[in-house]
Amino acid sequence: AAVSSSSGGINWQQVIMVVLGAAFVFNFFREQFGTDGASGGASLWGNDDGEHNYKDDGYLSGQVREVATLDQLRGALAHHSDNTGLPVIVDFFSHSCGPCRMIAPAFKRIALEFKTKAVFLKVDVNRNYEAASACHVRGMPTFQFYLNKKQVSQFSGADERALRHYTASLAEQAEEAGTYVDKHVSRAALKSFYETHDPTKANESSTLADKYADKTAQLMRVCQKKYSAVPKVSMRQRDSGPASSSTRSDQKKQQAHEKAITDYSLEELEAEVQRRRAQGYTKEDTEDDFPFESAESVVGTDVHKVVIIGGGPAGLSAATYTARAGLRPLVVAPAFGGQLLGKGVDVENYPGVVGEHATGRGLVELMRRQANSFETKFVDTAVLGVKLEKQPFRIRVNGTNGDILAQTVILACGAESRWLQVGGEHDFRGRGVSVCATCDGFLYRSKDVVVIGGGDHAMEDALHLARTSRQVTLVHRRDRFRASKVLADRVLGHASIKIHWNTTVDSFHGNGDELTHVMVRSTSGLQKLKAHGAFIAIGHDPQTAFLKGQIELDEAGYIALRSATATSVPGVFAAGDVADHTYRQAATAAGTGVMAALDAEKFLNQH
Repeated sequence: AAVSSSSGGINWQQVIMVVLGAAFVFNFFREQFGTDGASGGASLWGNDDGEHNYKDDGYLSGQVREVATLDQLRGALAHHSDNTGLPVIVDFFSHSCGPCRMIAPAFKRIALEFKTKAVFLKVDVNRNYEAASACHVRGMPTFQFYLNKKQVSQFSGADERALRHYTASLAEQAEEAGTYVDKHVSRAALKSFYETHDPTKANESSTLADKYADKTAQLMRVCQKKYSAVPKVSMRQRDSGPASSSTRSDQKKQQAHEKAITDYSLEELEAEVQRRRAQGYTKEDTEDDFPFESAESVVGTDVHKVVIIGGGPAGLSAATYTARAGLRPLVVAPAFGGQLLGKGVDVENYPGVVGEHATGRGLVELMRRQANSFETKFVDTAVLGVKLEKQPFRIRVNGTNGDILAQTVILACGAESRWLQVGGEHDFRGRGVSVCATCDGFLYRSKDVVVIGGGDHAMEDALHLARTSRQVTLVHRRDRFRASKVLADRVLGHASIKIHWNTTVDSFHGNGDELTHVMVRSTSGLQKLKAHGAFIAIGHDPQTAFLKGQIELDEAGYIALRSATATSVPGVFAAGDVADHTYRQAATAAGTGVMAALDAEKFLNQH
């Protein structure tokens, strides 16, 4: 029996508790900071003995590679930290995320611009949830920047300027520290170095040269830190052999004893299938293959008969009708296509659209192809301002110094998501607070989330999140929903959705890096709701800021219509949510787009 501490002996129960506590603390700090001082969590850092294809030199020609498993990401980060010394930029995206699709072409352009200076990877969070979770991704698109096993920077959102800035800064840091693409330290060079700086290690130089044969950058950092000098490097002779066996693990398997397939366990076979699938993911399918015109090609002295600002159902319907009338319309809008494509929502109530096309993305792509078949031109850019005082109307777009000239303009620029404007909302955007459940919801699989709102948008978000999240709490400021009965009944009958009536959000809170809870206020006072994600679905505001002073708007910012789709400026028409207080449906937007097209055609015939 154990001797109690009161009699001067050892209390073994206390000893065991102390040992367990010490082990817990050790593992916690190892996971948080890594065994080699690298930031980002030990779960992310491994070595390049795993699935990374170290012969893949696509980064030398500016190619973007998709990594399909966490082990692939670990291997790539370790390889470039230890061997090339190049920075790694990782894009976490989803095909249902409009901003992800918008920034994807810019990511490719920047990869080409910084070829040989940086490595560009992308992670589909739906295919590779494990990597997204290990990297603590809470919104999309998220860009993370790594150098020497440290996450140097991170931001969320489709910000090309920030992406270019961080990439350029990191590439410059790497260049200053030294990059070693296709370079190594030979045995002779390392022996010569040690004879000068540490003669006691000269006899070990061959062994050390072999040890660091594929870890040139790591060897240089070690030497610089210890001796304030580095050995001479030389160009590595490229292996011209087949690339089919290109990971370290492949080489080890080739050296191992061959086994028959029946000798492998089910787990080993599943792991091999996953590895081979991972190596096969090189498809660049983030962007649509659609013929957009450049902004530079449509500015100048040529006057377009019809320019449509907006790429949703209203703008695309107007494009089809004006194109069929022989007016050759020009559609100016970012490629991600407004609310439908931008948020990836399902579309169950658009007449005649069913099956695979019954999504926001599917509907917009169908309408684009239809309009394009009748000689509609599309420009993937944003409108910065307009001058509507006289004809021809002038439209200023991003990325050019000139203006687009137009005889008539159809404004179909839609609306954008409304925010709550409460404490913590801005601080946790992209780190738990979102307006796009279909974009970011998968990141909160098996976690608690909150949805704020009471309309169709909120119902759709709650139902979408309930498929993957552990618990969905729906917060609504009234005692009944404004949503359609079908959607409201689905939410009310769902076992994973809990509803807080007559409740408003007071503030969002977290640990600095991610959201942890939401403070809500009801008749009973303040209450704390645990939540890793919060999705705001309280409506939209019309995108008319660039029209102020140019056209008549109502008190809520919607375009004021004189008759049908005519605005206060002759020759300028409006369609869709930008002028619709009430209905705000894809089908009604398409209908008003048709009306605006017919009104514009009539105006041109009369003038």
